[in-house]
Amino acid sequence: MSIPLKDFRLGISESIDAALKAESAAFDKDMQTIVREILQEWADRKHHAYTVYAKHVLANSMQTELPGIEPVDAGMIRKGRK
Repeated sequence: MSIPLKDFRLGISESIDAALKAESAAFDKDMQTIVREILQEWADRKHHAYTVYAKHVLANSMQTELPGIEPVDAGMIRKGRK
């Protein structure tokens, strides 16, 4: 079973294109697979960093906050606009 994919396009520089082509040839993978692996590694590192941050904040009796979300709203279910 394959994972569901989202389409994402962007322009890249010639040097990035050359690096991806070299990696593609060296490891017999298509460029899209290589970029997907790179982005997955990046997302995993970001997730790990946030987890470490959140544990540190909670251990110091502070509240984790996400931009645009008020701390008092965390975990509350909204009932739509009035």
